[in-house]
This record gives sequence, C-alpha cells and structure tokens, in this order.
Amino acid sequence: MGNALCAEGKYPQKAIKLYVPYGAGGATDLAARVLVGVVQDYLGQSVVVINKPGASGSICLDFMTKQKPDGYSMLMVAIGSNALYTAMNTKLPFKYDDFTYVARTQINPGVTIVNAKRPWKTFDEFRAAIKKDPGKIKFATAGLGTIQHLSAAMIYKALGIPIKNLVAVPYDSGTAAVLAVASGEADAFSGNLSEAVSSLRGGLVRPLAVTTPERVDGYKDIPTFTELGLPQIDLVGFRGIAGPKNLPPEVVKAWEEAMAKTAKNKAWLKLVKNLGDEPGYLDSKAFTAFEDKEFKRYRELFTELGLLVK
Repeated sequence: MGNALCAEGKYPQKAIKLYVPYGAGGATDLAARVLVGVVQDYLGQSVVVINKPGASGSICLDFMTKQKPDGYSMLMVAIGSNALYTAMNTKLPFKYDDFTYVARTQINPGVTIVNAKRPWKTFDEFRAAIKKDPGKIKFATAGLGTIQHLSAAMIYKALGIPIKNLVAVPYDSGTAAVLAVASGEADAFSGNLSEAVSSLRGGLVRPLAVTTPERVDGYKDIPTFTELGLPQIDLVGFRGIAGPKNLPPEVVKAWEEAMAKTAKNKAWLKLVKNLGDEPGYLDSKAFTAFEDKEFKRYRELFTELGLLVK
C-alpha cells in the first residue's frame, strides 16, 4: 500500500503534521481526524492533527505561509478559512493563493435549521416570519464573514430584505452556533450540515432546506432551496489538503495518490457521510482551479453585500 511511497529517498520519511485552523471538536477538526485515520496508511507515515485556531482560521494560515515547503507541515483546508475569510478581508498578511492546493477531500452540504420549539414548520413559514419582522430573528454564526454569516446574508438577499436587518450572533464555532439554536438561545442557523448532524438526530432542531441542487443522501426529507424557488442560495462548503506555496511535485503526487485511494476507502466514505459530508475528491490541478473560482465568486458577493473589509 502506502509503503511503496516511502521507498529510500522518497517522501515521506517521517511523521507529517496536519494543521487545522479551527478548534478541537469542530467540523473541520473531525474531518481531519477521520481523514488521517485512513490516509496515513497510504502515505506510509503517521499524520498528526494539530489544532491552531483563532481569527477565523487566519492565525493558522499565516503560520502555514511561513513553514518550509517540504510536505511535513500540511493544512486542512476549509471554505471558511481559505475562501470566505480571504475573500472578505483584503488586509490579511496572506492571500488565498499563497498555498499549494493538493487535493479536495469532500464537500459539505449546507442546511438551514431552526429551534425545534419555534413555530416554523417549513421554510415558507420561516420566510414569512423574516419578512414580517426581519430584525427579530437571531441567526447564530461562527463570526463575521464565516459560512454561517454569509449563508444567512444570502437568504436575506434572496428574499429581497436589506442585509442591515440581519441579526447575526457570533459564537466560537459553527458547532457552538448550532448548540445555541438547539438550546433556544438563537432562532436559526444556516451553515454546514455536518455541524448540525447531532442536533438534527436528537430532534433539537428542525431542518428547513439544504443548499445543494439535489437532496442529500440520508436526508431526503429535507427540500432544496432550488425546489423552493431560491436556487441562488447555493453555498456549499468544502474541505481538502494544502501546503505552503511551492510544494515539490513529489509531495503533491504522494498526497494525490493517497487521497485518490482514500476517496474509495469504504470505511472513510462511511465516516464522512456520518459527519454529514459527501465525498468530493479533486486532484491538485482541479482543486486549485476550484479554489480560484470560489474565491472570486465570494469576493464579488462580499463586495455586493457591503461586507468587504478594506
């Protein structure tokens, strides 16, 4: 298996550190830990997850740009850190393309949920409540410019309601934001389905719609925004592996080959779906093009919404 990659003189020759730009227990952290449990077998060396949270992921990303591009310090990429936050903030000490994008691992369908005790049974009822009093609904987010914040803003934009009326309440993470809705501290959450899985299964929150064009396996009872006549609400997250800029081709190839095998691993596929994600492997070239497109899309959207930090 991965031992062939570890022949004399070939990468990797020692343990690899995989940095996660968010705290332990969050969706990206869980995705990283599920991934390393499988991919290290194909790489032929252990992969250790290290959490380096703070400032919407930018502390970790800034740290990564200063690491030697030798393949032993790698990054777990997430839409929040590598697309949304970089697209929103022009003052960061790094840019979205200051990394080598090695492989996309999975996508994260988005979902809009409300507290199970709230009166809204469908998105149409929720839409009516927002339109009636748009400044009353509290959306739990993981902070300014995060996927939860932007997703809520997209809903208001799609409904023709001024973004200034959005009440976005920040929490430490997407998982904490979901728990705020589950406890009744906040009314709604719109973000990664993976972050809402436990509360959905526990019946603490009510799903209203998903952001994918088609319904999600395992959640076929949740309608899509496209079905509801709002296809522009289509924010779908993603995760993947990256490293510092100018990673050697042999490092990129090793990770591509290992990830291609991981993407077909039945145990990994099952665990990914249990997290609420869907497999979405892309090689380095395709992932780089995807990241470029996503960044430009969200930079335009943040500008349009008046959320661009200059």
